[in-house]
Amino acid sequence: MNPHEPADTARPVAPTGTDEEFSAFYRLNVKHLVGFLILQGGSSVDAADVAQETMCTAYRRWSAIEHPRAWAFRVASRGLARRMFAVETPTANPPEPTPLWRGGEADLTALRTDLVEALAALPPRQRQVLAWSLYEYTPAEIAEELGIDVDAVRSSLYKARRAIGKDHLR
Repeated sequence: MNPHEPADTARPVAPTGTDEEFSAFYRLNVKHLVGFLILQGGSSVDAADVAQETMCTAYRRWSAIEHPRAWAFRVASRGLARRMFAVETPTANPPEPTPLWRGGEADLTALRTDLVEALAALPPRQRQVLAWSLYEYTPAEIAEELGIDVDAVRSSLYKARRAIGKDHLR
């Protein structure tokens, strides 16, 4: 079992691929996925689009995915990076509500406007690894998901935390 999957979304190694199973996974994780992408610098619209695209791909491949939450975070993170590097539009506005995430919900209180703005000032790699860290992934897990060295992850986390300061990371 992946330590980052809520217990009620854990699946056996040989998934059954049922629609009910995917539906439960979607309901439990799509809002977290959107929030994760916003923390990486995506607008709420881009984050919702990428999260939805990721979930559509997950549905098509559902029976082959062994660790759905980690898979979804990895695929969505890469999708957002491709989108952001294709066209980057800086914005100073706080995230707008979307149908997939309505700001203020109790499970996404970590997405304070001041935190999102502080993350936006970081270099892309620092922002990316800090977002993974805020969703309780360890440096080793982040390194594995991003395909980079664990020391590079630790260094980026250290620099990001120093740049942001303690006040934003409570």
